[in-house]
Amino acid sequence: MSMSTELTMWADGELHSRYNMSATYLVEPINSKECNVNYSGISAQVNLDTRSCTCRQFDLDHIPCAHAIAACRFYNISCYTLCSKYFTTKALLSSYSECIYPTGNEIDWVVPNHIRDKVVLPPKTRRPTGRPRKVRISSGGEGKHTSRCSRCGQYGHNRKTCKRPIP
Repeated sequence: MSMSTELTMWADGELHSRYNMSATYLVEPINSKECNVNYSGISAQVNLDTRSCTCRQFDLDHIPCAHAIAACRFYNISCYTLCSKYFTTKALLSSYSECIYPTGNEIDWVVPNHIRDKVVLPPKTRRPTGRPRKVRISSGGEGKHTSRCSRCGQYGHNRKTCKRPIP
């Protein structure tokens, strides 16, 4: 993956993190533009022609997901070509090329009466039962965090359960 890109810094960073995630994914081709991507016992179907994946992240973000990037690596296609044109620096600069005027005071706004009379209430939601979670639910592609001992520096245990003799 080259660093010369026309994408914005955010989109390029997002693409790089997904590129690193896709390194261990196994690709099984279906045809010239479709494939099945396997990782951690989970599979996803990628179609590079329609720019879609069964994980739906590619469909929603318009930036290739890790599965699509693994497919791009397999078919030797640049993953930058699958990014939406709205993530290019050219599109970002063109959105700010015209003047953006402030909205002014709220008193001076012209709002029709049928909109002014509407009452917008907060959405009806219920709090879930039970105590809130302290730890977020990790994604399928994330690895397990192993603890590191602050006394001996090895992984797999902590200072309290360290079996090494005190120096």
